[in-house]
Amino acid sequence: MVTVRLATLQDTAAICAVHRSDVPAWTRLTADGQVVSAEYDSLSLYERWQHGGAWMSLETCAVHLNRLLAGSGFPLVACVNGQVVAEAEVYESFEPPPFGHNLEIGVIVTHADHRRRGYGTALVQYILQMARMMRCERLCVSDADAQGFYQKLGFRHTLSGYGVRIPTEAGRIVYQAVELKQRDADQVKGWHMPFGRYRGSRQEWDKLFPQHWAAGIPELLNRATVHLQMTLSGGQRLIACFSETDQTDARTGEMHLACWSERPLTPLAVAALRDWAYRQGIPALLTYVWETDAHLLPNAATQTDHSQTFYEHSLQ
Repeated sequence: MVTVRLATLQDTAAICAVHRSDVPAWTRLTADGQVVSAEYDSLSLYERWQHGGAWMSLETCAVHLNRLLAGSGFPLVACVNGQVVAEAEVYESFEPPPFGHNLEIGVIVTHADHRRRGYGTALVQYILQMARMMRCERLCVSDADAQGFYQKLGFRHTLSGYGVRIPTEAGRIVYQAVELKQRDADQVKGWHMPFGRYRGSRQEWDKLFPQHWAAGIPELLNRATVHLQMTLSGGQRLIACFSETDQTDARTGEMHLACWSERPLTPLAVAALRDWAYRQGIPALLTYVWETDAHLLPNAATQTDHSQTFYEHSLQ
């Protein structure tokens, strides 16, 4: 019998074990760029992080879970005889169509020793009940690799997206750009997220401020990041984050772009983003775009190897 419940900080070690079971081997990068085998206990927190994120260490996982439990999202665990065998994390977002008021599955992982026993399905069924109780319009997930799993559970593929490289360029656009000081996610409630929405809007917002989740790891805290509030002629408001990227195909000086827009984004707004980045010496912006927003891209934009697939389960 499998039971699903809200996770607590006491589940930190078990959740770490679930995620770490997916790592085939522990390695580190030497000073001369060679990848070599390593013992887990010899790795620094950042070296563990590089194998899969916050769930790779007790310390970072505890910080991550605490942030979720404080209101960022909902961490859930599936248990058999009291043992945690799978974990999921969901985020509530309020976005314009086609996403609407949604609950998005940001993470779902089953321990390698317990797969194909229905534990992931039990988590999704529980999350469906949550979404209905929260009166969401849809339960959704952005996942390019698990098509069969979600379709079997009643999800349908409604959108596809991909990574793009947008060269920067000087433009003649009137806009004001000031540092974004407010960090409350409610300020983008109901806003569009045309660029950088790899996961749900709420989950992507949380990534903007590493001081909240980086657990004091210098390599994460010291990444170059700029948060801007932009106002264009006509009063359109944007919030944009330019951050140092860890994509393997990134070129020198390029940065990742995440952008929220009060109204549907226009080519003028895209030109403002490109102009600001150009004036900072940033040669190109790496981001994600859904096919429905591809018309916003300048002709100079090129597609990267990254892709994304959006599935939704309508609750209306």
